Amino acid sequence: MEQFKLDDRVLCLHSRWRILYAGLANGNVVTFTIKNNKQIDTFECHGPRAVSCLATAQEGARRLLIVGSYDCTISVRDARNGLLLRTLEGHSKTILCMKVVNDLVFSGSSDQSVHAHNIHTGELVRIYKGHNHAVTVVNILGKVMVTACLDKFVRVYELQSHDRLQVYGGHSDMIMCMTIHKSMIYTGCYDGSVQAVRLNLMQNYRCWWHGCSLIFGVVDHLKQHLLTDHTNPHFQTLKCRWKNCDAFFTSKKGSKQDAAGHIERHAKDDSRIDS
Repeated sequence: MEQFKLDDRVLCLHSRWRILYAGLANGNVVTFTIKNNKQIDTFECHGPRAVSCLATAQEGARRLLIVGSYDCTISVRDARNGLLLRTLEGHSKTILCMKVVNDLVFSGSSDQSVHAHNIHTGELVRIYKGHNHAVTVVNILGKVMVTACLDKFVRVYELQSHDRLQVYGGHSDMIMCMTIHKSMIYTGCYDGSVQAVRLNLMQNYRCWWHGCSLIFGVVDHLKQHLLTDHTNPHFQTLKCRWKNCDAFFTSKKGSKQDAAGHIERHAKDDSRIDS
């Protein structure tokens, strides 16, 4: 029906109020009317650094455009003319994703954290830590936040307390995108795989390996975590470091299978936390 030729790579799109906003690699945001597919305006926002993500909000009668950038900041602008109203600071690397809920914008970044800013005052209200790589998606479900990360984990946080409630694993590569429908979390990975898992905060399986405190929502994800993150497949000797266990294995034939079975039994029998 229509094709638009723009000045640079289009990195993100967002539509609201029958207007399409396109964020470009040169730092500009270009607007189009959805009614007749005509280009309206170009806002110079973060040049020369790219625009990475877009969101919208309201401030009384004023419509707000929220622009995340490779320059580590988020700009809050008048959505009609692009006028800069305030800048949200605190991230130390590229903003990759944003979600607006009421007066707060939750932003995920390459700096391995999620920040919550008050859109109207610019105040940094909360910081959520505990990611081991860039945060690619932030979603809010009632009183919890669900994040996707390049470290192959989905994490669930309580919004108010900042506590990490659960993690979901089972991914074979970095998580690039995520959507949640009802209680199903759908994740898309860099290797082309898509996974669906049911969010269930009532089922919790804790990793009691020495120095680890992850709580999984699926027991099979805990098993995979134990075998890939806590044990070396090429071990010569392996001491089980599960709480109150002192089992010891060598690389002898048969012992390796015994080690895997032993570790999986810990996950199955000793990890359940009663909610």
